[in-house]
Amino acid sequence: MDGVHAVPTAPVRSREHQATAGLAPRSGPAVRLTGVDVARGVAVLGMYAVHVGPNPLDGGGAVWFKPFEGHSAALFAVLAGVSIALMSGGRRPQRGRARTRVALRLATRAPLLVALGLLLSGLGTGYMVILAYYGACFLLAIPWLRCRARTLAVAALVTAVVMPLVSFALRSVFAPRDLVVEAPDVAWADFATWHGLGRAAGVLLLTGTFPAATLMAYLFAGMAIGRLDLRSPVVARALCFGGAALALGAYGVSWLATRVFGGLEAVHRSLEPAAARYVMSPETLLHLDESWIHGTPPTTTWAWELLPSGASCTPFDLLVSIGIAASVIGGCLLLPTRFLSPLADLGGRALSAYALHFVAIRLIWDSDGDGSDVFAFTHFVAFSAVALIASVAWRRRIGRGPLEWAMARLSRWPDRVLP
Repeated sequence: MDGVHAVPTAPVRSREHQATAGLAPRSGPAVRLTGVDVARGVAVLGMYAVHVGPNPLDGGGAVWFKPFEGHSAALFAVLAGVSIALMSGGRRPQRGRARTRVALRLATRAPLLVALGLLLSGLGTGYMVILAYYGACFLLAIPWLRCRARTLAVAALVTAVVMPLVSFALRSVFAPRDLVVEAPDVAWADFATWHGLGRAAGVLLLTGTFPAATLMAYLFAGMAIGRLDLRSPVVARALCFGGAALALGAYGVSWLATRVFGGLEAVHRSLEPAAARYVMSPETLLHLDESWIHGTPPTTTWAWELLPSGASCTPFDLLVSIGIAASVIGGCLLLPTRFLSPLADLGGRALSAYALHFVAIRLIWDSDGDGSDVFAFTHFVAFSAVALIASVAWRRRIGRGPLEWAMARLSRWPDRVLP
């Protein structure tokens, strides 16, 4: 059936289910913080864990890879917000022409990220690519460049709690879907007609696999973090322990809502018709296809919004992921980074590492299969080792990553127009 996922009878991890994490290329006079680059390096390794690491559904030691699903993408998105805050003045937001230059750089990078995202999707690896959605987020972030940390933190909280519910209400009317119906994505053809542009805008903002309307919760959180004094150990400790408390608190409330007050039972009831078609229990269907909640939870019951599943973009997922990201960033700022320079080198070239790993997957594995042969612990180790070694060598011999260099060059024109 078109648009409907045929549920497997045994645990399988399809490449089509895997979320990806895009990177925010940096440029300009942004403050260089090694701990932030280390956090980016951690996010890259987390992305490899999801894309080529062992399948948690296989059980055993593979279950330790489950926490990376969704949360590595969220960490990248929060770090994108940190980058935007740093390039726009850090603790003291820029004004006048300086802020206008940053706004024009973001507006230039937005279509470049959309184009790069479509190119990577066109490789046919089966993975969902976030870069086009980042492009939309960069445009949405421009009006907020003037804001300070407190305003951005409030925006992050309101977006995380309210926007998923607004999205659910709108999608229930205009784009309803069940768990086994695939969420739409953008394509080159959408940009050929006005009607297609309207569809692309709707997908990027609301109905796609990384809808910008809810993804902005991560950008706002990252921008708020970037407006703090990240060189202060006190701030780093507050991020580390405060983020952990937020994640644990949000997960605990979600557990009560789903396990004690009946939210999970309502989700199972909504799955009964689909489960009957595939001759399995609703519990099994949810277990096998939980990743299909991705970005846009089903609209069959409000109870979906109570789940904390990674990359589901429910209020609890957003809050848990923001907490984890803040804790990781704070922890990386506290670590003695002289021992973690390879991770920092990888994080400083994260956009290149992100894009090139898709090329490697396309060259190594046959995209015509279901992709189950991609996932193994040895593949995770190999991708991580190659990326770390290549990043160190590239930094020593050349410097900035190839895609980082290209993005900076292409978006440098505002410096000439507005000196």
